[in-house]
Parts: sequence; C-alpha cells; structure tokens
Amino acid sequence: MQQSHPTHSTAAELIPDLCQVRAVLWLVLFSEALVIVLILLSSGAFDFSWEFFGTLSFYVLWVVLISAACLCRVRLHVGRLTLNQLMFISFIIILLVNLLVSLVSMWGLNHFLFENHGWDWLLRNQFITAILAALLLHYFHAQLQSRLRLRSEMQARLQALQSRIRPHFLFNSMNIIASLIHVDPDKAEKAVEDLSELFRASLKEAGVEVSLKQELDLCKKYVHIESLRLNERLQVKWHINAPLEIKIPMLTLQPIIENAIYYGIQPSAKGGLIDIDISYKNNRVVILVKNPLPTHAPNGRHEKGNQMALENIRHRLHALYGEDVTMDAVQEATNFIMKISYPCYVKTLAGLKKSRKPS
Repeated sequence: MQQSHPTHSTAAELIPDLCQVRAVLWLVLFSEALVIVLILLSSGAFDFSWEFFGTLSFYVLWVVLISAACLCRVRLHVGRLTLNQLMFISFIIILLVNLLVSLVSMWGLNHFLFENHGWDWLLRNQFITAILAALLLHYFHAQLQSRLRLRSEMQARLQALQSRIRPHFLFNSMNIIASLIHVDPDKAEKAVEDLSELFRASLKEAGVEVSLKQELDLCKKYVHIESLRLNERLQVKWHINAPLEIKIPMLTLQPIIENAIYYGIQPSAKGGLIDIDISYKNNRVVILVKNPLPTHAPNGRHEKGNQMALENIRHRLHALYGEDVTMDAVQEATNFIMKISYPCYVKTLAGLKKSRKPS
C-alpha cells in the first residue's frame, strides 16, 4: 500500500493538543522523570540531592510549560504551513524559550537558584534542549505517520467491506425495468432513478455517516424496486422512534433489509411482512429487523451468504465505532430477528422533531 504523505491539512496533527489539562499533566510527569534521570546520571543514587532536584525541576518545568503554551497557540494558527515548516518553527520556539529561561536564570535568579553559571552553562543547555526537541519532534512525526498509515488502511478496509454489500439484485432489477419500458414507462423511469441512487450511494467513500432520513430514503428506493418484482408478496412495516437527524453509517440498514427479502420473503410463495423498528435511547441507536422464515429450510449456499453479509456489516460497524457495538441474530420458530446497537451521541435533542413513519 502506498504510504500517504502529510499535507497542509494534516500538518496540524503533528503537535498534540497541549492546551488540555491531561496533556499538561503528562508533560509535568515527563519533566519530573527527566529531572530525576539527569540527577542520577550526574550524582548517583546515594548522593541524590533534593535541593538540586527542586532547583532543576523549577527550571525544567518553566521551559516545558512555556514551550507547551507557545506550541498550543501555534497549533491553533497553523494555517497553510507545511509539515516541514511547522517542525522547524516548533524547534525554534523550544530553543528560544529555553534561551529566555536560561538568561533569566543566569541574570535574574542566579543568586537564588544557580551559583556562578555562565555562558558555558547556557551553551550546554541549548545543546541539550536542541537534542531533546529534535527527538520529541521526530517522535511526533513518527506518530503522525503511523496515524496516517492506520487511517489509510482503515479506509481501504472499510471500502473493501462496503464494496461487498452492493445490491446483488442488479440483474433482476434490469429485467424488471426492461419489462416495464413498454408497459409502464413511468414506473420504469422511477425504477432506473432509484437504482442509480442506490449504486451512487454504494460507490461513495466508505465510512461516511449520513442522517437516518437519508438512509431510510435509500431503503425505501430499494424496497420499491423489489416490490416491482415481488408485488404483494413483499410487505414492509416501519416503526421509527428516533430523530431523523441522528447519524448512521451509510448502507447499514439497506443490506439487512436486502437479506430479509432474499432469505425470508423470496423463498416463500406467500411472501410475508418485514418489520423494521429503529429507536434511540441512552445515546444508543437500536435497529431491529424481523422477517418470517420460509417454510422450507434454505440451502447451505443461502445460509453461508447470509452469514457473510452480516459479518461484513459487523466488521464495518466495529471499524467505525470500536467494540461498543452489539449485533445479534436470533432465529425463532417462525421469524428471524436482526438486532444492531451502536453509540450515537447527540449534543442536544432540543429542537429535533420526533420521527414519523415514512410514507
């Protein structure tokens, strides 16, 4: 896989968000650990000086915290800086902060903190700071490259998973459209439009989240196409108890309805009812799809295909939401129930209208 290179938009990701309290706490702990290492290297374990520890900690913390504050401001105003420009500016900022603190320590606080430290001490501090700053920025750069690589791999994985969830009813749909062209041109035109919308959605970038309303619109187009083939054998009942504005990964519900039709409705001569229930509670979206089981057991090929499609959806949801996703399939005596639950945090539900049944 070709490795992606950071651009202007990713340059801001080089420096962590040092404005957060947690990041500052880690910097303080790292600084204290560095001070202890420096004292142990210079004096040994048995001659550890707590006075020197306090003095050196005071100096190092001032350098680290002032540098963090400056880098925090720089991160907010990266603008059009390239990655190399941002690394160079960050390196210079750290050196300048260290130089400023060193000069203040030499001239203003020499009698209180350090004794008879001159230019040699100042030059040595600059060299040490330059080495540590270079190592730190190199670490940030390596972390950024790793994140970009993982992001690229995840995007490729999502695209591969989504590409397997393409509607397999293409040929049936084309045959239906061909048969309707002379009998009912309007229906044929509507079917072509619905089919194009479904495939346009399946070709979009993987991992895209859309509103529940958009996903339901796609599902209704798919159901409309299948109803032209199955006629009255296919019935769908919707129970939407969630705001239509909540987010859902594109092509999450449609493949489940596709499975319900393909393995529940199509094999039965009488057809049946697909019951779809979507609810939102406690910052979680719960999707329930229930379809009747055919009177005769499906062959092994159908069972395998069903499991493959469900596993693809499961992997795609886990890639987007992590382990906080549940996906259960329950087979009852006469029904097959698919249940999906994933986290969806809405800042506020004020102003969100309650969903109504799609027409």
